[in-house]
Amino acid sequence: MDLTTSQIGERIKNLRRKRSWTLQYLCQRSGVSVSTLSKLENGQVATSFDTLLKVAHGLETSFDAILSGPASRGEGRLTVTRQGDAVNFSTSMYEYAVHSGKLRQKHMIPLLMEIKARHFNEITVWSSHEGEEFVYVVKGKISLYTEYYEPLFLSAGDSAYIDSKMRHAFLNRTRSSSQILSVCLGSGLDFPALEVKA
Repeated sequence: MDLTTSQIGERIKNLRRKRSWTLQYLCQRSGVSVSTLSKLENGQVATSFDTLLKVAHGLETSFDAILSGPASRGEGRLTVTRQGDAVNFSTSMYEYAVHSGKLRQKHMIPLLMEIKARHFNEITVWSSHEGEEFVYVVKGKISLYTEYYEPLFLSAGDSAYIDSKMRHAFLNRTRSSSQILSVCLGSGLDFPALEVKA
């Protein structure tokens, strides 16, 4: 299922209004500016993974609640994401396919990411959020840029494990597509995220 910027914004707006909160109150709770929240809700800007985490935290809900329908809960949970059934959204740098979106209160967010940006000057937003992140290159070649380390060149089959509080970004290093599996780990995934502009 592909979600447009407008659909994501509408879901955020509905969750906020369901709580009878103003944009200002959600701003205070999430750390996302009122103007950004307004643009998100009105479908005027695409949101990053980090900003969605931050908004979800502010709304006291999970990342998946913004992107998916009814939740699956309980002991012995299991969910399957069939080919073509992931929840998809885009930014200027990445195409995201969110897997296992029907489960709530989980400790990991599995993302299949198509890396679109190819040049350092195309890094418009550096990711930074609580927790840890495992990255596995599914196809192609990428560069992993981090705040504290030299850039890493990774090919299909290579992986990296990072402290995701450290600013990080990915670049495609091929003429064709490059894709990674990113598994983000946090406490219940209702942790706040910090979007840091380049």
